[in-house]
Amino acid sequence: MATVTPSMVSSSITESELDETSVISSLARLQQMHASLRRLRETVPRVMDSVLVDPSSPEQLYSHFSQAAMGAANDIKEFGHLMDQKKSKEVLEKAKESRAKDAEGITGWIVSAHGDWLDMKKEEDSDDPEIDGEGKDTAVSAMDTNPEDMQAVVEKFKESHPGIEASFDTDFKTVKVFLPSPAHIHFEIQPITTDSSSSFSVKTVEKTKLHKAMVEAITPRLNSLDAKSLLDMLYSYNDLKSRPCTKCSRLLDLNAKFPVVRSKKRTKQAGGQYEYHWEAYHLACT
Repeated sequence: MATVTPSMVSSSITESELDETSVISSLARLQQMHASLRRLRETVPRVMDSVLVDPSSPEQLYSHFSQAAMGAANDIKEFGHLMDQKKSKEVLEKAKESRAKDAEGITGWIVSAHGDWLDMKKEEDSDDPEIDGEGKDTAVSAMDTNPEDMQAVVEKFKESHPGIEASFDTDFKTVKVFLPSPAHIHFEIQPITTDSSSSFSVKTVEKTKLHKAMVEAITPRLNSLDAKSLLDMLYSYNDLKSRPCTKCSRLLDLNAKFPVVRSKKRTKQAGGQYEYHWEAYHLACT
């Protein structure tokens, strides 16, 4: 085995570690950083949208703005934390070293080369329920959740999705959702509130690698979702093992992974109304 001297190492990622597993891990980290950065594109628009709606009272306006502002702050904090992690710095440093050794074919990134970078608003609507007419008077965030409101959201969800089991445990403030076969997924949702932020936590009873990957794809979106939007997104996993990726049109990617990422899409109908649905993507396709 070759000896690795200190001069050959600028981080804990050494040449001997550049096997397939390490490369895939590094690419996954870069993808996570990229996804976090993409979410920041909507930070200011999402906060502005919260004050452009027609509130029924000053208190409601304040609630909308506070929720949007805290969601934006959480997204920025999450990105900063991700970029400051040792693993992220190692991956970026390794990429910098590689580029310094052989820069042939590597060019700078320019927005004009990726026309959809600034078009997210046209493709993926903000998760602010006030923009969605159906949720205008029923938005329930983790911050202002109370048993009566959450129970009403769960009951409406069940009415809209016959055959789906959903219940709300008032003692533990836990929403349980079961997607029957072929998905066969048990979701558990709980609100998480602190003095400065509010969100939800989502987990599955099932503990397979697929379910873990699905929860990891869901978690970054929780800061900006109200209860209704969250339930609708979870329902979109009912065809997890049969719906192909919207981008590549394949069910499995090159690593035999299912499209576990969900992205909210709105399309304008003939009457001027908007219709919302959740599209599926492989992590590598986002």
